[in-house]
Amino acid sequence: MKPVKEARRASFFRRHPVLQRTLIITGTLLALLLAALVIADNAIKNSDQAAAFSKWMEQAKYGWLMWRLAIYGGLTWGFVKILRAPGFRSQYRQPLMRIAAVSVIFAVVCELVLLSGTGAS
Repeated sequence: MKPVKEARRASFFRRHPVLQRTLIITGTLLALLLAALVIADNAIKNSDQAAAFSKWMEQAKYGWLMWRLAIYGGLTWGFVKILRAPGFRSQYRQPLMRIAAVSVIFAVVCELVLLSGTGAS
């Protein structure tokens, strides 16, 4: 006869998945904030290097545009692959198209702002 095992209680985060997700998101945002503060501190301490970097970014803006266009192309390719996937249901097509339309509008507005040179300089 086999001994009866006690039922193990699920871990705290398995019982509270929303709390786990919230802590992960909060931790990630705090890590990004800390990284941004370290970068800002270094930029303030080394203002000559920060100015040189800013000048280089301005000179290479069309190279960065090509990089972003390549990323947009890759995202478009992935989007089309999702739409043409064999198991993709037609009920998800309209919400996905809305998400894609808003994303395209946002990307176009961001690119226009970057290319127009408006903002703090």
